[in-house]
Amino acid sequence: MRSSVSIVTSLVLIMLLALSHGAFAQSDESVTCTGKLIDIQARTIGRPLAVIYDADARRTCTIDRAEAEQDPIKPCSAGERCRVSGTYRRVGNTYSIHTIISVDRAD
Repeated sequence: MRSSVSIVTSLVLIMLLALSHGAFAQSDESVTCTGKLIDIQARTIGRPLAVIYDADARRTCTIDRAEAEQDPIKPCSAGERCRVSGTYRRVGNTYSIHTIISVDRAD
């Protein structure tokens, strides 16, 4: 349990750092993350932040769904393995998916 809290706390801290001015390095290239989808409620309103940790690639991908009218990763649900590809902004090993190219369940 303590490990899960530590991971979530680390992810939230990474996102706060990523949201600070000038922290992102934006790329026109794409990245793919495959792993279990978790939701983190980072705001009091709106959709939760989607997070996928790709253990094979040792990176974390995030998808901010707060402003979306429809869920952009609808084929996947929290707790399922999901594969998301898209353009990104990067901070360390965290890739903030900016534009989704494809999304599907990774059974």
